[in-house]
Amino acid sequence: MIIGTAGHIDHGKTTLIEALTGRRLDPLAEERRRGITLDLHFAHLGLGDGRVVGVVDVPGHEDLVRTMVAGAGGLDLVLLVIAADDGIMPQTREHRAIVEQLRVPAGIPVITRADLVEPDWLALVEAEVGEWLAGSPVRFAPPVVTAAPAGRGIAELRAAISAALPSARRPVADLFRLPVDRAFSVAGAGTVLTGTAWSGTVALGDAVRLFPGGAEGRVRSLERHGTAQDRSTPGERTALAVAGLERRAVRRGEVLVRAGDPWRVTTAIDAEVELLPAASRSLTASARVRVHLGTAEVLARVQPREAIAPGRAGLVRLALEAPLVARGGDRLVPRSYSPVATIGGGLVVDPLPPRGKPHWPDGLTAPEPILRLSALLARRRDGVVADELAQLLGVAPAVAARIRTAPAFLEVAGRLFPREAVEAQTKSLLAAVRDHHRHHPAAPGISLQTLRAGRGPLAGVVVEQLVQAGQLVVEEGWAREPGFTPRVAGGDVLLDRIVATITEAGLAPPSVAELEARLGVRGVAEACRLATRNGRLVAVERDRFYAPATLEQLRAVLVSLTAAGPFAPPAVRERLGISRKFLIPLLEWADQAGLTVRRGDARVAGPALTGAAPGK
Repeated sequence: MIIGTAGHIDHGKTTLIEALTGRRLDPLAEERRRGITLDLHFAHLGLGDGRVVGVVDVPGHEDLVRTMVAGAGGLDLVLLVIAADDGIMPQTREHRAIVEQLRVPAGIPVITRADLVEPDWLALVEAEVGEWLAGSPVRFAPPVVTAAPAGRGIAELRAAISAALPSARRPVADLFRLPVDRAFSVAGAGTVLTGTAWSGTVALGDAVRLFPGGAEGRVRSLERHGTAQDRSTPGERTALAVAGLERRAVRRGEVLVRAGDPWRVTTAIDAEVELLPAASRSLTASARVRVHLGTAEVLARVQPREAIAPGRAGLVRLALEAPLVARGGDRLVPRSYSPVATIGGGLVVDPLPPRGKPHWPDGLTAPEPILRLSALLARRRDGVVADELAQLLGVAPAVAARIRTAPAFLEVAGRLFPREAVEAQTKSLLAAVRDHHRHHPAAPGISLQTLRAGRGPLAGVVVEQLVQAGQLVVEEGWAREPGFTPRVAGGDVLLDRIVATITEAGLAPPSVAELEARLGVRGVAEACRLATRNGRLVAVERDRFYAPATLEQLRAVLVSLTAAGPFAPPAVRERLGISRKFLIPLLEWADQAGLTVRRGDARVAGPALTGAAPGK
């Protein structure tokens, strides 16, 4: 577990931690003493009951708030330090707001420098602090009074820490994630990364990856509280030596994950943001803010559902100017672009939002993961990638696995959809195929393009599922029911009459409309297309078909003409004795079939002229 300090600059945070831990937090001195140190700027504290906790001491400089946000995101307990001779100061208030917005579970107000004030003044400060924190969502214990140089109150503070630390441990069986707060190179060890493991574990030899940069390496060694470990522990300060990873590939704000785990970076986050009552202005469309999440600080443009007034909460899309890794349920802190100030806090409701104008269905902020998933699905026509549930919902993989099989959802081709949507789409698609067979019995089926038109991305995955289940057959872009055979309404007798009529007409066959008038039937077009698929006819025009034997006459003429060199259309008309009405479509078909190649007004032999017979 991790405890950390917060409070106004120069209120004695570092002195307090040194008194608690017995360790002087002087990084340069530590480096000189150890030669190699994997957890600079951090200490650890034994509580005397077998528990050892990490301690994060926030440096007192301009980067204080940024560092405070980075550290507080993984805290289990905060020590809110307030000097007795100064009382509650501006940074004290800002740090309280940050730990509240990040939902740090517990805290202890620590009054320092008690030896510098009179007892009556100290009592007033203690009462003021207790009253100020009474309504905080953070579970603050009563104030502990200290004078660190003299050791006053240190034993009481250690006991208060032991009592206030939450008993619940973070789950081990989760996706590993460690926001990197420092990286440096050590000869013989490689690149060393330090941070607080927010979730999951990683072991020696595991392949790891940095997001959003993508650099990869392998864990060579692990250290916790200065002691070598075989495996990391969630919620603990961890230092990892990573082989194969170059120091220059690591940037502040990156997140270390286990390679192969289903993480995805994002350039947008949808969140519920609550503005502090003291915020100077409302949060409106296109406002530019600084988003702090983990150790990352990214600029973003705000797209709120509606303007958010100070002291109020609302849903917003944060269009990020740089990619980062987020998870459902993550806490973030927005700060104004200029002047820089903390304006509120936020909860990630969708870490991988769909593109386009945001849609805000009910349930995005529901505490139950199944309700949140239903809301996420309501804003995604193409469903949710099932393997991304743990990141989307912020739940352990085992919980995600149970949700995948919940009655409310169906998994299709690796994506989850609302069960009722899948069932409705399935019925609709099968009905459309049956209806097409009934109205177009000679067709090979319904084209996939027509079948999917206007149905959204779900149609494609449902068709794939139906094919796998044997309920549909898809061949050459046509979908049909299993066992369906194209047929003409008049049967083989009508089909034979159509083919015979076209064959007898030779190089001047009737059009489809003319055939229907001559034979006194309808549906000739589909019958001709069926005969084409069976090799009995060849479609030269959309509504005019020829017998293959007839086209052999054309091919013979073309062989003869091209043997003498380029030829013009009149030469073909003279040989075949047909009008221009039939000649031009036949020549264009010959070009498309590769029998001829057009060069200006003339034609020469094409690559297929001496090959297979036309229409075969």
